[in-house]
Amino acid sequence: MTTPAAVADRVAAILGGSWKASPGPWKSYGRLDARDADTYTLDVDNHGELCLRANLDPSGEIASFREVHTAEGIKAVTEAVADAIRQHHTSADQE
Repeated sequence: MTTPAAVADRVAAILGGSWKASPGPWKSYGRLDARDADTYTLDVDNHGELCLRANLDPSGEIASFREVHTAEGIKAVTEAVADAIRQHHTSADQE
């Protein structure tokens, strides 16, 4: 079973550098932190989708991803989450 916390661990590895992941209780969510960056949270919403949020972004959800059941699907979602964080982080720096 892949939890939001496990996805956050994989995303932190992809982002590299100072990115770190930490799990929520029962691994129900994953938090991603880096120096000079917003804190990002991955959790599952009421529709069963993995949601990415930035704590300082008032608009709420940055991206959502449907549940996947294959190793290839999990890898694709993990890479998509990393890309969404990169894009959000870059656009936040330009404001």
